[in-house]
Parts: sequence; C-alpha cells; structure tokens
Amino acid sequence: MKYLSGIMLLFLTFSFCSKDDNDNPEDPDQPFIYTSLTAEKDTIESGQTTKVTAAASGYKLSFRWSATAGDILGTGSQVIYAASPCQAGKNKITCTASDGKGNSGSKEVFIVVR
Repeated sequence: MKYLSGIMLLFLTFSFCSKDDNDNPEDPDQPFIYTSLTAEKDTIESGQTTKVTAAASGYKLSFRWSATAGDILGTGSQVIYAASPCQAGKNKITCTASDGKGNSGSKEVFIVVR
C-alpha cells in the first residue's frame, strides 16, 4: 500500500508541474497572433484617461503606440490614453505589435473625447 501511495503521489506531482510549451513567450516556435486592441472606455471627457489593451501572443513581443491627439502613458501591452484638454473629437490610438522573428501587425481603436 505504501508503494501505491508513493506512485500516486509521484504521478500527481508530475501532472501538476507539467506545462504547455505553447504558452512560453521565450519559445521561438510560438506563432505570432495579434487578436485585438480594446479601450476600457470609448468616450471620455477632455482631460480624462482610459486603459487601452493589446491582446497578442508570440515570441519576444514588443509594442509601439501612437495617438492622433493626447498622450500614451506607459509601455507594453497595456497603456493609459490621456486625452488632451484641447483636443475634443474622435482620436485614433494605434498599436503595432511585433515579435522577435520579424512578424508584426497594427490595430486601431477610436476614442471620442468630449
């Protein structure tokens, strides 16, 4: 009985410690996939902020952000868009995601500033 318990414990340990290699951002075989670019709020008041998130996966990802008006605060896959007090209207936020193998893609989201 002790041996059976030991074998089961060993099996459970390896079962819980195993990891799917496709989730490893350091795996050069992981495919580049850029699924979405979303803003927490699509309409904000002048001077307010909203969180903008890029959903992508791949090997050694990097993100480049730009806005037609206002400021992008932060880096990485999630940033804060800060609306300029003098730039009311429909503002475009663009995010270009790239992986370590030269693949890239761009997406846009629009935020209305009142």
